[in-house]
Amino acid sequence: MAGKLDEISRAIGSLETAVRELKQRFAESQKLQARRHADNSAALRELAEKLDQHAAAVAVIQPTVAALELSRSKLATWASIGLTAVVILGWVVEAGVKWTVGAVLSHFQ
Repeated sequence: MAGKLDEISRAIGSLETAVRELKQRFAESQKLQARRHADNSAALRELAEKLDQHAAAVAVIQPTVAALELSRSKLATWASIGLTAVVILGWVVEAGVKWTVGAVLSHFQ
């Protein structure tokens, strides 16, 4: 019976040691997680500040972008009007050349 009590006492002692080690590891893990959380929170705050700065910059240049889009639209409109005018002028020139060539050829016949 004394041998059994010694074995039980040793088992309890090793369990106590294992529990102490687990508690230490858990405490270290919690400290590490707290440190990581603090680092991540700081990084997120920095990113939020940068995002706010970028949002402010976008808000500042938004009227300029809108004006450029409008001028681009106007430029496209004028380009299509100009192309139409060139096509019509080409038809007029072609008709004039055909008429002139026809008149010249009919004069020689």
